[in-house]
Amino acid sequence: MMKKITTLLFMAAALVMTTSCDSDDDLPVSQPIQVNTFCYGDQTTNFETIGAIREEPQLSGGTGVFTEVTVLGDGLQLNDIDEIEGAGVLMQINFYGNSVDNFQTGLYQIASTEEPADASLSYSLDFDSTSMLNASVELESGFIRVETYQTGYAITVDGLDTNGDEFHGVYLGNVALLQ
Repeated sequence: MMKKITTLLFMAAALVMTTSCDSDDDLPVSQPIQVNTFCYGDQTTNFETIGAIREEPQLSGGTGVFTEVTVLGDGLQLNDIDEIEGAGVLMQINFYGNSVDNFQTGLYQIASTEEPADASLSYSLDFDSTSMLNASVELESGFIRVETYQTGYAITVDGLDTNGDEFHGVYLGNVALLQ
């Protein structure tokens, strides 16, 4: 009888061990968030960013306070007099806050009204600083979130451009103030 009980306990323990699972086995596998990469079009096309600059906040035509942020792709840089040089991807973001004291964090909606909490974004895939005719694509709807991150910012974009294509990505890094 004792041998039968031991055998049953052993079988029960073996069954529990083979049918139990870790708590994370059923969780969906997600891709890590890629920063400084923006996807557009069919979502397999993307570009990388290497830095960002911003102007001092100033009063706008609406009731918002305008802060212009330029995100630079590979091939672009600032020269000694803070002008953009080179050829590459350039992303222009206009934020409308409610304070002239600082670049404001928060959630901005892509809109053309220039009111507080509005933003606009355009991107040029083939910007050339030597050309006077640089074409760009604008976002017509969506959101941009700005958060502080360590010594810089996280700027997350999710929108729809004028071509009807999704545009999204995260810039993570310093947003240097131009003097």
